[in-house]
Amino acid sequence: MNEEFLNPVRKPFSNGVKLTNTVYKLLEFFPESDPLKNRAKDRALQILENLMEAAPRDGASLALLGRDIDVLLGYLWIGKSQGWLNSSNCLIIANEYEKIKKEIEPIIELTQKLPGIENQPVLQEVGQEPAFVKTTARQRKILEFLSQNEKAQVMDLRAILPDVTKRTIRRDLDELLEAGKIVRLGEFNQVFYKIK
Repeated sequence: MNEEFLNPVRKPFSNGVKLTNTVYKLLEFFPESDPLKNRAKDRALQILENLMEAAPRDGASLALLGRDIDVLLGYLWIGKSQGWLNSSNCLIIANEYEKIKKEIEPIIELTQKLPGIENQPVLQEVGQEPAFVKTTARQRKILEFLSQNEKAQVMDLRAILPDVTKRTIRRDLDELLEAGKIVRLGEFNQVFYKIK
């Protein structure tokens, strides 16, 4: 397969930086004290980060990118309903993000149709039968590392996932926590993760 097929979101990257800058400028109209402003900024950065990732995509990662776009657009529409933004600015931004979503939809559908891409067996604990969970390749790598080691921090996981940002690793860990596959121990700089 050619690389363009494996990484369909490279093309919108050039527009991604410009789009993120535009979102940041629009967010200046949100009240400084409103927590929605910072959430929207974080989401816009997360989208840009995912657009910039050079690694080939899987359907789950692209689905998360689509979900992040929907959440950001929701924040902007709330800003419009509060009178902080005008309708035309929201429509322009929404149209640009929708173009990105349309480019990634065929890849999401394809990976969902291909057998064995999404539902891979993951051992819950040593000695147990595999449990089928919807995990990404990165998450499976994290679970494999945690099963071989007693516990790990985000920096330990960066060693096995050198091309992945800390933010993406944390998001994967949060999803694994939500799925009940791992547990978080400690606080602040002493947070560790281990198999549940």
